Amino acid sequence: MEKTFLISEGPLTILCKENVPDHGELRRIVLSVHGIGGSTDDDIQRSIAEEMEFFSSAVFRFDFPAHGESPLDSDFLTLPNCMNSLLAVARYARERYPEVEDLCIFASGFGAYITLVCLDQLLDMPGKVKLVVQTPSVRMHETLLAIKHITEPTLRAMEHVTFRASRPFEVTYRFYEELRENFALTSYDIPMLILHGEEDSVIRKEDIQHFRRINDQAKLVIIPGTSHRFLEDGAWDMVLDLTRDWFEFEQVLVTDWE
Repeated sequence: MEKTFLISEGPLTILCKENVPDHGELRRIVLSVHGIGGSTDDDIQRSIAEEMEFFSSAVFRFDFPAHGESPLDSDFLTLPNCMNSLLAVARYARERYPEVEDLCIFASGFGAYITLVCLDQLLDMPGKVKLVVQTPSVRMHETLLAIKHITEPTLRAMEHVTFRASRPFEVTYRFYEELRENFALTSYDIPMLILHGEEDSVIRKEDIQHFRRINDQAKLVIIPGTSHRFLEDGAWDMVLDLTRDWFEFEQVLVTDWE
């Protein structure tokens, strides 16, 4: 069962969707956090919602400012607003289901970056956090430049660049500076599963391997023959299986694959 609603957080109005099983006891809360240019209704988000709902989870997904069906335009696309959106949805989910212990987060790319920079605040909430990060943009400011094939001086001169997603939006140089000043390439005191495509041309494999090395509680699975969007045959099924095992058992049935 799916419902759509709005959460108000200061100047933010956050479009959120919840999927919850029709019957049975809830075993976990799942937050599914989209990447840059994504939305609550992209293929990744919908498949996570369907898979986790089937396995007795209340699943929440939401649109970052200027994304999807968010009522807020590109002027609101700032790092604090993105962080506050994630934290507001997490608080809402915790308050709605206070009896559920596990807050499980599946986050892709930019969403993984936002989740990591919010992690201390997420860990301060009641209960336990379980984390899966798919192709985490640990150097998000560099990822923006790589996606648009431009340099930092070019972006500074242009002042903003347009992303052509399902909803076009502008990324400003100010936003780039916020990302540059807030690294996610650091260590975190939490077990996590890192998923990365062997043929990813957007997120550097060396950054992912370094991120794994400085996080000794992390497990890294590099999926062979897979690109940034995991569109190859069988790749996404593997992501769903690995994510489900991590949320259920906090382990996967393969060793680190580097």
